[in-house]
Amino acid sequence: MVPWEPLVVYVLILIGAALLGWLPFYVLDRISIVDRIDVAEAHRRREAATDSTVICLRCGRPNEREYAFCRSCGGKLPTDQE
Repeated sequence: MVPWEPLVVYVLILIGAALLGWLPFYVLDRISIVDRIDVAEAHRRREAATDSTVICLRCGRPNEREYAFCRSCGGKLPTDQE
């Protein structure tokens, strides 16, 4: 007669190992921020920022450094003192 209890335990161990091997990758994929990063937008912001311009933190548009507020959205621009 076939000993069912060791076979069931073996199958449960295999299922548990499969879940433990798969679960961390699933969780890391779910919390990943890679999909939220817009590489083109980040590159555009980096290229737009020069010595004579400053990037608005609210809308991301470049403004001339002598302005205190964004010309597009009216948000306060970061200054050297901040």
